[in-house]
Amino acid sequence: MSIYLNFGGFSFEKTFYRTYEQISSSSITLILLLAGFLALSFGLPIIAPFSLAIAGFISLYILFGKKGISYTFSKPQKIVSSYFAGLIGAYIFAGVGIIITKILLGSSPNSNSVADGMTIFGLLKTIPMLLGEELITIILLIIIANLLGGTRKAIIVAVIISTLIFGFLHLPTYDWNFAQVIFIIAAARIPFTLASLRSDSLYTGLLVHIT
Repeated sequence: MSIYLNFGGFSFEKTFYRTYEQISSSSITLILLLAGFLALSFGLPIIAPFSLAIAGFISLYILFGKKGISYTFSKPQKIVSSYFAGLIGAYIFAGVGIIITKILLGSSPNSNSVADGMTIFGLLKTIPMLLGEELITIILLIIIANLLGGTRKAIIVAVIISTLIFGFLHLPTYDWNFAQVIFIIAAARIPFTLASLRSDSLYTGLLVHIT
């Protein structure tokens, strides 16, 4: 049975295509992503900031070859509207998440030591890590959506699952505050992903994330 996912623009102009067997046997990509995250978590010198990005590129290549990488990093479409929609959406989602976390759940959000006192140089050093986070989210989305049939409903489910995984990967950063990573971090993640999908390019979601 052939399973596919049309990726991008919500008009689905581009196609990532693999058979069900090829996608389901791609567990090595998850292992590579996990290895990259562990390397990042344990703070390996030099490699650490690039580990997730390296794992992401390797995984994307294993899944879809050079064409998959070129599709993912193609020239963004509707970049201005997608960027600002993603940015505004991220602030709104995060703001609602803060209200839910603090008022309804009575949980105080923890600060991010990496973001505290951030300088321009510090921001530049985090860009490879942010790129890795974008890659891991999109790759998981593609795998899940393919396995579920590549339909619009499959993409929605894939967005939700990949978003939650993104949030859970931040648990150590925010002192294992589940409410915070689900309702603030993961919630703010959704507009990043939608910005990339709408613009047919990972660049847009990355730009929103950096901002």
